[in-house]
Amino acid sequence: MYHYQSQVRLGQVALNVVNLELESQYYQEVLGLSVLEENSKSIGLGIKETNEVLVRLNKVESEQHEAYGLYHLAILLPSRADLGDFLNHVIKHQYPLVGAADHGYSESIYLQDLEGNGIEVYRDKAVEEWDIQGEKIIGVTEQIDAAGVIDSAHLMQENYEIPAGTRMGHVHLTVQSAAQDSIFYQQLFNMTEKFAVPSASWISSGHYHHHFAFNDWSGPYLEKNNAAWPGLLEFDVFVDQVTYFNEIKAYAEGKNALIQATDHQLTILDPVGNRIIVILE
Repeated sequence: MYHYQSQVRLGQVALNVVNLELESQYYQEVLGLSVLEENSKSIGLGIKETNEVLVRLNKVESEQHEAYGLYHLAILLPSRADLGDFLNHVIKHQYPLVGAADHGYSESIYLQDLEGNGIEVYRDKAVEEWDIQGEKIIGVTEQIDAAGVIDSAHLMQENYEIPAGTRMGHVHLTVQSAAQDSIFYQQLFNMTEKFAVPSASWISSGHYHHHFAFNDWSGPYLEKNNAAWPGLLEFDVFVDQVTYFNEIKAYAEGKNALIQATDHQLTILDPVGNRIIVILE
C-alpha cells in the first residue's frame, strides 16, 4: 500500500520531443529538475537527492500530429511553502503560465513546455479540507489565493531546485470518450471514480482525489496516440502486490491490451493508444 491506502504510485512520464536540448533546458530552468540520465537520444530529469526520474524526454524526428494523449502531467510538491517557492521562482523569471486554480483538495499552477505538453505543479491540502461525500471527492475550480501561497514560501533561493519529497501526483489524459476510458482504467487498476462531469472523469485507488483524469474536450476525431510521434510516449505505474499485478495482467489480456509482459513489468495500451508501464516493485 502507498499514500492514501492506494494500491499504486505513479512514476516517470516519458515524452517524445523534437528538440531534446531545448526541452531539457526548459525542465531544468523552469521546473528545477536535475539531469539524472543522459545520452544522445534520451534525457531523464528528476530529483537530485533521491535520483528519481520524474520526466523522461526522448528525441523523435516526426512532425506534430493532432492525436489523443497527454492533457497534463502533474508534479506534486510536499507542501504549500514549496508551492510558494515555485510560484516565486516563475514570477521572478517571468516564465509564462497557462493558469492557476484552487481545486478544493489542492492548489495548482499550470504551464506548457516548449512543445505544448501540459504541466501542473500542485500541492495537496490536508484531507480535513477536502469535500468528501461518501466515496466521492468533490473538485472545484476557483481562484487560487496566490498571495497566501507566496506568503507561505521559504526564503527566496538563488537557483531554484525542485524539493526532495516531490513526486508524480497524477496524469490527466485527452481521450476520445472520457466515460469509456475512465471505465477501462477503473477496471484495469480496480479504481473508483471520485468525481465526474459529462465530459471528464477523475479516478483513484484508495482515498486519493485522483491518480488519473480523462477529458474528451478535444472531440472525437483526433488520431490515436502513436509511440513514434511527439507528445506522450508512456507513463509508469508502480504496484507492490503480486496478486494485484497479476489481476492487472489478466484484465489487460482479456481486453487484448497487453503488448508485452515479464514477471515484473507489463506494457499496456489504453483505448486511444497511450502506453502504460506497470512495474512490480
